[in-house]
Amino acid sequence: LELKRGLDELRSDQLAGRQVQIRMLPEPLEFRGLECSHKIIPSLLLSGDFLDYFELGEHRLVFYIADVSGHGASSAFVTVLLKNLTYRLRRNFRRGSSDDLLHPAQVLHRINAEVLATGLDKFLTIFYGVIDTCSGHLAYSVGGHLPMPALLTREGVKFLEGRGRPVGLFPEAAYSTCETGLPADFRLLLFSDGILEIIEADSLVGRERRLLELVEQTGGDIEALGTALG
Repeated sequence: LELKRGLDELRSDQLAGRQVQIRMLPEPLEFRGLECSHKIIPSLLLSGDFLDYFELGEHRLVFYIADVSGHGASSAFVTVLLKNLTYRLRRNFRRGSSDDLLHPAQVLHRINAEVLATGLDKFLTIFYGVIDTCSGHLAYSVGGHLPMPALLTREGVKFLEGRGRPVGLFPEAAYSTCETGLPADFRLLLFSDGILEIIEADSLVGRERRLLELVEQTGGDIEALGTALG
């Protein structure tokens, strides 16, 4: 009876934590001709996978996807830290005291320092991007994230280029900002590495190639991709 009570309490805590994580996720967004939506299927109640997107000023869209090492409560805690940090940076931007959010490499540098400061022995991979809706320009930075986002256009589909160390492992880690133009008609799909674990192929290259094929076959539709992957 005592064991059952303890397990019930633990499950209740996990469910409460899950609700917190769900509330932190963004609502589908339409902004300046861009549409954002997402689908998360956690392996446990509490997830180390996290994403967010939001408008910044009158013509910029910020978005990121992150995958914290491990599972459970400690990994979920880092997603809360991530949400809190971007909230503070948004508040600073509105006040005019900081424009860090416009500079992807600086954002990764900030996250790296804060994750290291927690002492939780956690790290994360992340892709962080900013789209200027006036110029159709994308600036982004990569912190060890795989697979890279898949860009689907009328010409076909390809992974964006870029690399960088995982965030929260190395105090001296340096990050760079990459830039690319976006056509008027495009879809950009971001995944956590869990997607690669359910694709059957002989190698990482083979799984990535198959992912690109599925993106093209489904037109980048999230629900159709989920069906194709089972």
